[in-house]
Amino acid sequence: MNQKTFVTTLVLLFLSAVSLAHDGDHHTSAVRYWSLASGKTRFDGTFVSATGQQVSIRMNDGYLLKINMNRLSEADQKWVKQRQAEIARINQNVVPLLVNSQQISTKTSTDSSARRSIDDPAIAKHFEPFAKKIKYRWDKEFFYVQSNGMPDHDMMVGIRAWQQQIPIPQNYTGRNAWRIPLNPVPAKKPLSAKSNFFRGAIALGVNGVPIFNPIKNDGRTDTFLAGELDKFGGHCGRADDYHYHLPPVHLEKIVGRGKPIAYALDGYPILGFQSKEEARKSKLDWLNGHQDENGNYHYHATKKYPYLNGGFYGQVSVRGGQVDPQPRSQPIRPAERPLRGATITGFSRSKDGKKVSVQYKYGREKRSISYITTDFKTYRFTYDNGSSGKRSETYVLRNDGRSGDDRKGGKRKRRRR
Repeated sequence: MNQKTFVTTLVLLFLSAVSLAHDGDHHTSAVRYWSLASGKTRFDGTFVSATGQQVSIRMNDGYLLKINMNRLSEADQKWVKQRQAEIARINQNVVPLLVNSQQISTKTSTDSSARRSIDDPAIAKHFEPFAKKIKYRWDKEFFYVQSNGMPDHDMMVGIRAWQQQIPIPQNYTGRNAWRIPLNPVPAKKPLSAKSNFFRGAIALGVNGVPIFNPIKNDGRTDTFLAGELDKFGGHCGRADDYHYHLPPVHLEKIVGRGKPIAYALDGYPILGFQSKEEARKSKLDWLNGHQDENGNYHYHATKKYPYLNGGFYGQVSVRGGQVDPQPRSQPIRPAERPLRGATITGFSRSKDGKKVSVQYKYGREKRSISYITTDFKTYRFTYDNGSSGKRSETYVLRNDGRSGDDRKGGKRKRRRR
């Protein structure tokens, strides 16, 4: 934030605190009641700034609403112009006495460990409940999320169509972090996820777990109906990378109802299920989204296909059949084959995440796949195949992100017992 912007923000807060909230109202808090030009909608929020014809208003839930001034009522437009005039006078005469310029930070981006300010993008607040597990930062265009892709809840339990995957932490950090547009732009021709985007993610949960198209990469199979997902709507890919295929509505217990549980990669938020009353008032479009009363677009979760964003209302770049760019998963071991007839019955994980086990039933036998790691680079797998015996293998993640082993030459080391 530059010095002029910071000073202006302080002045705005000062003016909001001492001014009447609305002409003719006896209200002395920083919150003002606003009206749209149509006269049909009123809402409350704190005035933040006005640049040109764009007015920024902080809503009660923390969302930063940016609205064109001509969409506001005449009274509100007049009020904003008066504030702008007052700010101009104060900047000329008073500001140098109020602020010590040496105390002003000029950082234009931050991460989740930094102190939040009034200029933090609204999206940061929605990821904040998971700040102990993920890291985030932003610049003028994008919001970046770093995570290992591993949620706090159990995984894989209930899956009936399984390719013998087991969740392994991924390195979604640095240049391999998730990228979400801060200022999404509606697409001239929205793209459908029913005929596109069968590879890669289409959204990101606010807990840092990617969300893939509910239709798998064959372009026709509904992963939910096929029994490929656990009770949270997720499973592992061929790189042992855990991800959802359904909206993570369980996150509402943490973030609160009506708050974003995920963001589509076009920058628009995804909310949970609509109530019956909400559904009657505002129907969803073919993308599972709509605009709220302030003209802001968002998607909703639904219990039927497309389940979440059915494509992209906003602009995205496409390459190789997926949104580009996006992070790359890093496999530790070669992909396994489907194990028909197996049902996953249990999952366990140590507190430090270094010991993970997936238990399953195959016929009448109870079996498992587990691993132990000390550094999240070398993994020792144990395959308990019931009456067929056990075997163990060790895999090493090399610096180039490819799988190898603990011997020279990059081959897999296998020990049977």
